[in-house]
Amino acid sequence: MAPLNVTQFQYDNPDLGESKTVHRVRAFADSGAHVGDMLWDSKGIRNIGVPADQQRRGVATQLWQEGQRLSSENAKIPAPKHSPDRTKAGDAWARSVGGRLPRRVN
Repeated sequence: MAPLNVTQFQYDNPDLGESKTVHRVRAFADSGAHVGDMLWDSKGIRNIGVPADQQRRGVATQLWQEGQRLSSENAKIPAPKHSPDRTKAGDAWARSVGGRLPRRVN
């Protein structure tokens, strides 16, 4: 599948009823279709979700890059870090984008 260029990102702090601030980046394609989300807090990534028909097109990598960009521009936003709780596919993705990889527990 050809890479998908995400043309819009939206950042917010969803209220999950926790004391720790959660950060979210949502990705949208040219068509306006929602193509993925990344949730993280100061400890690391909690979830990256990309619809099955959009996977392996670079969306998660673009979400990672946007999270890194946001953190570099705003001291109140921590840089996304890889979680030790990664699936096999998530581990391969984490290795491909780089960054410190804690020992995998999943």
